[in-house]
Amino acid sequence: MNLPGETSHSLLRHACDAGDAQAWEQLFDHYRRFILYILNELGVDDNDIDDVAQQIWLSLTRDLRSYDSGQSRFRTWLSTVIRNAAMAHFRKRKNRESRICLFGEPTPIDAFAQPAEIDQRIEMEWEAYVANMAMERVQEVFQGQAVEVFQRGLDGQSADEIAAATGLSVASVYTLRKRVKKRLYVEIRALETEMKLDEAPT
Repeated sequence: MNLPGETSHSLLRHACDAGDAQAWEQLFDHYRRFILYILNELGVDDNDIDDVAQQIWLSLTRDLRSYDSGQSRFRTWLSTVIRNAAMAHFRKRKNRESRICLFGEPTPIDAFAQPAEIDQRIEMEWEAYVANMAMERVQEVFQGQAVEVFQRGLDGQSADEIAAATGLSVASVYTLRKRVKKRLYVEIRALETEMKLDEAPT
């Protein structure tokens, strides 16, 4: 969903008004899946993820007016909110030692690591998140074996191997891979533009 004629920064300005439901809905559409994904990676239990996510949205509703694009990117600021909510959740449940004992092993991202380490991992996960969203869009565009061919290529199969497995000619394999790759790049750029809420205005 896009607001007609809205720039990224005007979207944030409108979202600062708690009564602007449309702006908040767009922010929600952009970031809800990412927030849930990161909370899962941080090791928040499935039964608690929705509650922690709700706390994050309450924090955003309360604190978004304090966000200064001249100090940090919006995604960096949001990552701090996510990290703090996860750490508060774990402190409330258990101390670190009992939490590790409870789950049997450390979480995929240690929520009690240095903030810079967590933020760096969140940034990496963001890139993967956008790429996965773009691939979902690509899968809606291409029919037949195009996506399978591309995925097999990502898995390290050669054009000859893909051709043998799919019954396509090698030339067709190259053509389909090129088309899907080009479309994936277009979708990634489109998503980056749609979700560019964290760049200083020019």
